[in-house]
Amino acid sequence: MNRTGKSPQPPLLFLACLLVGWGMGRLHPLELPLPAPLRLGLAVLLLLLAGLLGLWGVATFKRHRTTHQPNGVASTLLTTGPFRLSRNPLYLGLTCLLAAFGFGLDSAWLLGLTLLLAVLLDRLVIAREEVRLRAQFGEAYQAYTRRVRRWF
Repeated sequence: MNRTGKSPQPPLLFLACLLVGWGMGRLHPLELPLPAPLRLGLAVLLLLLAGLLGLWGVATFKRHRTTHQPNGVASTLLTTGPFRLSRNPLYLGLTCLLAAFGFGLDSAWLLGLTLLLAVLLDRLVIAREEVRLRAQFGEAYQAYTRRVRRWF
């Protein structure tokens, strides 16, 4: 948490992990032990999944006229669209995007930082969001958390 008591911005966490991974790869390359066609195929699949989750998630936010900002006040509890599959499809999409870069750029550093990104999002962003949503939506949010997993 920063000094204002707000969660860090997920795109900044993503960008930090991407830049650190890229920099580490430049200093000390760690290639993946996978053939190029498999790596690139995984990169494309993850890129498509990230795009699908991101666009579908943002469209759902807009359709329900509520904020997608981590520190914003939600006007509606989203349980449709990608939110019926994951409570955090946008963060799952960011994580898939970083993994796509890892496979596409043949970087074990980026794949390792994908795990770090998931932990940072889980502990620094999602945990705080869930406290706010639980306070705002009460039992409706509790029921939702029993039906839908945090990630996937």
